[in-house]
Amino acid sequence: MNRGFFSKLALRNLKSNKQIYLPYIFASIATVAMFYMMVALMGNKFVQTRNASLPMFFTVGAVVIGVFSFLFILYTNSFLIKRRKKEIGLYAILGMKKKHVSRILTIESLVTSSFSIIVGLILGHLLGELAFLVLNYVLKFGVKMSFPFTLNAVLITIGLFVLIFLVTLIYNITQVTFSNPIQLIKGKQTGEREPKSSIFLFILSLLLIGSGYYLSVTIDNPMDAIIYFLLAVLLVIVGTYFLFISGSIFILKALKKNKKLYYRPSPFISISGMLYRMKQNAAGLANITILATMVIVAVATTIAVFIGIQGTLDIRFPYENKITYYTEANLEEEFKEIQKETEATGLEVTGTEIYTYYNLNPIVADNELILGETDYSANELFQAKIIVQEDYEKMTNQTIDLESDEILVYDLKDDYDFSTLLIGDATYQIKSKIENPIKMDKLLSPNMILVVESKEVLQSIIDYNIQASEIEYDVPMEAMISWNTTGTQEQKKSYSEKLADKLNSREGSYFDSKELLSVELYDVNGGFLFLGIFLGLLFTFGAALITYFKQVSEGYDDREKFQIMQKVGLDKQTIRKTTRLQIIWMFLLPLVIAVIHVAFAFPIIQKLLLLFNVVDTTLIFWCFAGVIVGYSVIYGIIYQVTSKVYYSIVK
Repeated sequence: MNRGFFSKLALRNLKSNKQIYLPYIFASIATVAMFYMMVALMGNKFVQTRNASLPMFFTVGAVVIGVFSFLFILYTNSFLIKRRKKEIGLYAILGMKKKHVSRILTIESLVTSSFSIIVGLILGHLLGELAFLVLNYVLKFGVKMSFPFTLNAVLITIGLFVLIFLVTLIYNITQVTFSNPIQLIKGKQTGEREPKSSIFLFILSLLLIGSGYYLSVTIDNPMDAIIYFLLAVLLVIVGTYFLFISGSIFILKALKKNKKLYYRPSPFISISGMLYRMKQNAAGLANITILATMVIVAVATTIAVFIGIQGTLDIRFPYENKITYYTEANLEEEFKEIQKETEATGLEVTGTEIYTYYNLNPIVADNELILGETDYSANELFQAKIIVQEDYEKMTNQTIDLESDEILVYDLKDDYDFSTLLIGDATYQIKSKIENPIKMDKLLSPNMILVVESKEVLQSIIDYNIQASEIEYDVPMEAMISWNTTGTQEQKKSYSEKLADKLNSREGSYFDSKELLSVELYDVNGGFLFLGIFLGLLFTFGAALITYFKQVSEGYDDREKFQIMQKVGLDKQTIRKTTRLQIIWMFLLPLVIAVIHVAFAFPIIQKLLLLFNVVDTTLIFWCFAGVIVGYSVIYGIIYQVTSKVYYSIVK
């Protein structure tokens, strides 16, 4: 046999099996294109210089897509080799040696993998231009940026997918080498034995999923959420696999014991068929469930973070601009300078808040603030902010009468109910409780705000704190000036940038503004949204193709059985009812379980989103609800398409 014969035979095989090879090649091209785009964006100079966090996001995305591509192509390839086993077995019976069959498989793999990689790179680069335009739009840029050809991205992509296709080829050759012709011929007809139900596995699945749910609903601290989120995810993933493998068998066997239901044509065929192959089906259903959960979580959280940017800005900046002084400063002179700079740019100051303060981190015991000690075992450090009467009156437009041993108290959580407060060796009478007088960053709101009579009283508290804490350097009072201005958004942005260049070059002070933070948040969260939607589309695409290959595989396995049943009198309408019941089982169950997973994951995700300054629970809820509805619609379309494919095969 010459080489041309094997090449012609390999190409003819690809053509004759195009119904299963075309989706496989399409899936391979799509994964190559997506991986190339992500790697190219990761190394793009514009992305690297725009914000330090963006390359990290795209690096994580590239790793996720790379791992997904590896597992996904191996998964889809397993369906291909199963469909080809009878054909390969016939080659052996007709006298072809295993090395010749291996050569044919190698040529087929070279053709499909080379075509997939080349077309994937071309498509990825073309789509990269569009992806970069979308990225620029998300990041709110008005300038069209190019998507340059990146040799490193091409080489990384080629290297990864050559490895992936090489592994699939080795797997396919192994299937031929270690199987005799009779096994190969019967390979695609070999189903799973009816699995035994395992109470232990079923209970273990409930325990694993329940443990993941418990972690999600009981964690209150956002920092703890970071630590335990991955553990909860792993518990739920493993539990989901065990649940489908064991729980589905319990349900099917329970249905089988129901004689009134089971001994009817459609349920009899559907239940017995699914139970016969449930071990294989369960793994596929679990994969679809996990992918659906990932899609909903990834897309919903990133949309919530992006939409919540304005809310974050409003929380962080009650005033548009603020400057914090960490050393003693003449606030009147500083404010006059700010007014002068503002007027020089053609804007006007429209609202201000100016005050001096001092932060304490005491331990609260009864009615005493114990200074010089810190309770590191507490979930959050207690912080008390002290301001003076003069500033309080300016902020509230009220006139109060305080003595040197009297204070006003704002209690954030209203936890304390005492009439006196001991600070160091001084006892202060609490004249009254007040509302928070400071328009501050709500995320940095202290546990307690104290209003004292004068700077002298405040200084005495500072002196005692320095002594109790054994601080060897002076710790002066701090101060803050916050203000708004007139002008358009562009004018305010230009104004903030000029002030930042001037004021932040000085020691002892720091200027920040809503406009500057807005640019940073849209940079970071825009890239985060792009990555979330990108991964969401990838996982949706993966779920659709896994479902397609599963339906094709099951369709070919069931076709001969249904043909036999038609010959003994089973009509097409009954076949349609039977296939509909199986498909609904396969489609509806993963979606329902995924929504349940998301519902229990909502509390821990809400805590994690606090780290992105997203505090609007209603916004998060509607983002998740919208994504669930949208994914359900897409999932329904997948159901319609794949059910037609399955029916066209079995009829």
